[in-house]
Amino acid sequence: MARRRSGKNCEAVPVPFWRKLFWSGLHIPLLAVALLAGNAALLQVALSKPLIVLEVSGAWMVYLLDRSLGAGLEDRVNWPERMRWWRAHRTLRRGGLALGALLAGGATLHLRPVTLMTGAGLGLIGLLYVLPGVRLKQWGLSKPLLIAGAWSLGTTLLPVLEAGRTPGAALWLLAGYRLLWLLPNPLLADWPDRVGDRAAGVRTPAVRWSYGTLRRVALGLLLGALSLGLVLVVRLNRPVAAVDLLGVLLAGMVIGAARRAIADEHLVLLDLLVAWPAVTAWVLG
Repeated sequence: MARRRSGKNCEAVPVPFWRKLFWSGLHIPLLAVALLAGNAALLQVALSKPLIVLEVSGAWMVYLLDRSLGAGLEDRVNWPERMRWWRAHRTLRRGGLALGALLAGGATLHLRPVTLMTGAGLGLIGLLYVLPGVRLKQWGLSKPLLIAGAWSLGTTLLPVLEAGRTPGAALWLLAGYRLLWLLPNPLLADWPDRVGDRAAGVRTPAVRWSYGTLRRVALGLLLGALSLGLVLVVRLNRPVAAVDLLGVLLAGMVIGAARRAIADEHLVLLDLLVAWPAVTAWVLG
């Protein structure tokens, strides 16, 4: 979800392993599986294995394409070490894209047409973020909304369609709940990027707002997620499903601890907490 950065004058400082791991995007498939498993458990639908393969490979391919289609001025300012690392690991990028395309292509042969059409639509929306010349950062909350929306809809709507179920109130409640939970991640991830974004003339919310405002908005979104999650638990009539809300509370604690500025370590924790629905799936399973 949120990207990682390093200071632009830190060439002599060894890059920590965890930073390289997040640069590689290898955590992206794990987050996708966790969200799918948790959402399927909450909605009580069987999770299709081909759908898991499609979503996992598709999510990682979008991430890799974002690293492959060039970088703007802001990336050269914000991410010099990450850009050098990717230039030195072109094989990982190309191999990952090839493997992802192969797996996704095979998975499509085993999915329902309605799932494929809906998934293709969501995929095209997600690709808007990585297309050269498309500057979603310029359009206020468009980039964070697109990222969080693609993740929330892709991991809630598609499992229901593939299971042959008609989308109902519970699904839309869950999608809205996930959206509000995930939205603070890409929103706060722009804070460390504000220097390069400002230099490139890109006015994200992190550039236009103070950190205090950005942090309050993020916490407000999590409060909204908590409220909608409580409604969802009542709607599902499954009190044990409230275990999923602990992930929201933990995310709020991480943001609350970042009083003066959001650091890389905070962003890593927020990304890892996206996998909390795996706990939900385990408890409900």
